[in-house]
Amino acid sequence: MYIRGSAFLEVIMGELKDLVALGNSNIFPGHTLSVPRLIEFAEAEEEAAAQYLRSIARSAAALPAPVRDALHQRAVDNLRSHPFSYGSAAFDQWALSMSAAPFLTWLLLRIRHPKITLSEASQLLCEGEYSAKVGVVWSLWGYKPAKKIAPPAEKLPAEMPAAGPSTGAACSPASPAGGREEAD
Repeated sequence: MYIRGSAFLEVIMGELKDLVALGNSNIFPGHTLSVPRLIEFAEAEEEAAAQYLRSIARSAAALPAPVRDALHQRAVDNLRSHPFSYGSAAFDQWALSMSAAPFLTWLLLRIRHPKITLSEASQLLCEGEYSAKVGVVWSLWGYKPAKKIAPPAEKLPAEMPAAGPSTGAACSPASPAGGREEAD
C-alpha cells in the first residue's frame, strides 16, 4: 500500500504517539504520560538511592549504636559506587518494585501536568486497572514486563518461600516481572 506525503506523516505520527503514549488519556483519564527526559532519569536515580538509605535507617533503628553507625557508614560507602545508576541491577530491581511505581508514574505525569503531586499520581495509579497502568509506566521507562507462569504450588521446593517480601504497595498485590529492554 502506497501512502503519500502528509498522509504518511500522519500515519507515522499516530503510531509514534501510540508507542510512547503521547496524547493517550485512556491510561490515566484526563492526564497524559510523557517519555522521561534526562532530568526524570536523574531524579529516579536519586529517589532509588534515597529509598535505599531510608530502608537502612529504618532497619537499623533498633540496633545498638555502634552496629547502627557501622551499618550507616557501609550504606554510604555503597552509594559511592553509584549502584542506582539507570541500567544497573540495583536500579532495575528498584524500578520494577511496587514501591517505585508511584514515583515513576509521578515523574512521567508531571511533564505535562507540572502541578500534580506525588500523592495525586499515586491515587491515579491505584484507580482502575493497576497492572495495565504499571505496565505502561514500566514500558515508558524502558522495561518490558515478561509474562511469568508460576509453577503449581505442589512443585515448589520446600525451602522456597511462597511469597516474596512486602514492597509496601497499598493498592495492588501484583508482583513485577520482566527486565529492561536491551538497547540496539
